[in-house]
Amino acid sequence: MNSEITIMIVDDSTTMRKIARHHLTKLGYDKIIEATNGMEGLKKLDEGKIDLIICDWNMPEMNGLQFLHALREKNKKIPVIMLTTINTQEEVMAALEAGATSYVTKPFSLNDLKDKIEEVID
Repeated sequence: MNSEITIMIVDDSTTMRKIARHHLTKLGYDKIIEATNGMEGLKKLDEGKIDLIICDWNMPEMNGLQFLHALREKNKKIPVIMLTTINTQEEVMAALEAGATSYVTKPFSLNDLKDKIEEVID
C-alpha cells in the first residue's frame, strides 16, 4: 500500500529532507520527491501525481504558507503536513486556515511522522 503513495518533501534544509526521507523509507514509502522551496514544489506538482506533501514553514523564495495558498489556489486537494519549529497557537491556526491538513513540530520522530501520515491519508 505505502509503495503506491507518492510523497513530496518541500524543505530548504538538506538535513531535514534527509531525515524525512529516512523516516518515510523506514515506514515503507519509496516514491519520494524532494523540493528545496515552495516555487520548486509547485513546479514538481505539474510533473506527476503527488498524494501527500510534507512542507517546511520557513523557506526562502516562497515560505510554507505562501506555498499552501498557491497550492489551494490551483485547487489542489493534496493533504499537506506542515513542519514547523514554532508551535504557537497563532502559527498552527494560520497553517490550518491556509489549508494545511496537519502539522508536526521539529524535531520530529519516526512515530510522530507515522501518526500524522495515518491521520491525513485515507
